[in-house]
Amino acid sequence: MATEKEFPLWDQAKPAESLMLVYQWTIQKARAQIHWYENRRWAKRVGSQWLRILTILFTAIGALCPLIDATKIVQNTLSLGQWGYVSLALAAAFVSYDRYFGLSTGWMRNIITQMSLEKALNELQYDWAILLAQHQGLQPPQDRSRILLQRLKEFSLQVDALVRQETDAWVTEFQSNLAELEKLLKTEVETRKLGSIKVTVTNAREFERVALQLNESQVKEIVGVTEGILDRLPPGHYEITAISKKGDKEVKDSKVVEVQPNTMTSVDLTLPAS
Repeated sequence: MATEKEFPLWDQAKPAESLMLVYQWTIQKARAQIHWYENRRWAKRVGSQWLRILTILFTAIGALCPLIDATKIVQNTLSLGQWGYVSLALAAAFVSYDRYFGLSTGWMRNIITQMSLEKALNELQYDWAILLAQHQGLQPPQDRSRILLQRLKEFSLQVDALVRQETDAWVTEFQSNLAELEKLLKTEVETRKLGSIKVTVTNAREFERVALQLNESQVKEIVGVTEGILDRLPPGHYEITAISKKGDKEVKDSKVVEVQPNTMTSVDLTLPAS
């Protein structure tokens, strides 16, 4: 019997046996392709279904946590609302994993390709029986063999075209996802670049010293100058406060500013005179 890897040699002295070997080789090759897609379909189906289950589960948990937290039914030291954000982030991660690794789309492609291959194989088997019946006893025998071999060739090309079509779809999807992922990572890196704030206290020289606070935590003092730089700050919103003393009275001024990635943000503060 012909092996899957080697195309059977044609024996002019035994055309009927050679024809049957080619037929068996062609059938085996097609069934091997079908079996390959069937195995891959199973793995992708399980992976896709688990990711969908986890996505639904963590999305539901993320939606319920703030509601439960608002009712105060559960007394805990950590806010359930914050855990809701974590749960939603995990759900989004599962969706992204499925999207970028193509489990669900690969599962669908494998189903379509496997069904197309099985359909083509069934058509070949019926056509083969019809051709054998139609050309039984055709003379010379070479004409009969040529007709049957042509049908096997057409089937093999059809199988190759179906596999190539699925492979091209996979390559296109992979390249698209890779480009989108690179763009996402680049954007994430850009948004995480540190920024800085230049704080100008317009009347700072009227005071012995001025303390600068960042979100109510003291980070710097300015003495004899009107400006201070707060650097290496992650992007986000900050409350900047300038505090000093006028006699025994504390005076202060504050503003909320937004720090942009890789950018210095300027803010002007003026301490009350009294």
